[in-house]
Amino acid sequence: MIMEKKITSQLVLPLLILVIAYQWLIAFFNKVVTKHYFNELHKQMKDSLSSITIHPYATLFKNVGIPHFHLFGTLVMLGELFVGAIFLLYAIQKLMGKNNKVIAILGLIATVIGAFMNLNYALLGGDTLFVDPGNAFQEAISVDWFMFLMQIILIVYFYTVSFKRNEEAELNNQAA
Repeated sequence: MIMEKKITSQLVLPLLILVIAYQWLIAFFNKVVTKHYFNELHKQMKDSLSSITIHPYATLFKNVGIPHFHLFGTLVMLGELFVGAIFLLYAIQKLMGKNNKVIAILGLIATVIGAFMNLNYALLGGDTLFVDPGNAFQEAISVDWFMFLMQIILIVYFYTVSFKRNEEAELNNQAA
């Protein structure tokens, strides 16, 4: 049982985080190499307004997101680069058998940012986690919702790695 947990934490988890890092970095580079990214973003934002199913989110998106599409497009690109780069660094250090508290804390921050972005992507796409009788061909859960849920799990993981182990170490030092 202990050996199995050790293999999971030393190999499987870093590989999963590496795949997620790849997803974020490719999303960033796709935007960088797109010739008219901001023009296409503005058009896509306007077109997606009708598919947003949560009215307060649609109102916020219409009144804040669309008018400031250039700012939000830039923030999305920077967020994708940050999340991808930090996840890549974290995965590499874990595969090397090292633990760096600063990278773990940055991993927690990156995961919160990534979860927020994925939640927005899912809401923007009108995706649902439930049965949609109007669309028999919709997947059970979209990639955006799946990534959001994965990142919520990683928030718990990075929080544990960043802070809980320090609390345990302090308790052990006080007991000694």
